[in-house]
Amino acid sequence: MTITVIAAHDPNLVIGKDGGLPWRYPEDLKHFKKTTMGGTMIMGRGVFEELGETPLPGRRNIVLSTTKNYDHVDTYDSLDKALESVEEDEVFIIGGGVVYREALEKADRMIITEVHKKYEGDVFFPEYRDQIGDIWKETEREDHDDLSFITYSRIKYTY
Repeated sequence: MTITVIAAHDPNLVIGKDGGLPWRYPEDLKHFKKTTMGGTMIMGRGVFEELGETPLPGRRNIVLSTTKNYDHVDTYDSLDKALESVEEDEVFIIGGGVVYREALEKADRMIITEVHKKYEGDVFFPEYRDQIGDIWKETEREDHDDLSFITYSRIKYTY
């Protein structure tokens, strides 16, 4: 199984503010939907609450929570248990900050939307940019005026 982290962040790694996104870029939302459609997504409870506790359609929604269970989505109390439940070839980790920090060390791929403008925020993506070239390799890039869509693959070492 391929574990793919998908996130959008600004130059300061801001990913959230006051329980939501600090920006609105329709092209990023379209990119997210196109990339994850038909797949399985794992998210933290806070992200699910941000979505109004409504599963995103056309995808299997898995929520991580140690305090709540939801009738209409699969809920697990750990990332490892959630990953064990996935039978598909790829799973998308869609946040939030705590889930990203745990998932990044397990991830095979990252699909990052770099937002070029700086925003105020209270949730941050973990620093990874100093690992590019050692742990992560850029494999795709699509630049736009306000955003860049970048895919990174984990570098595999064979000894």
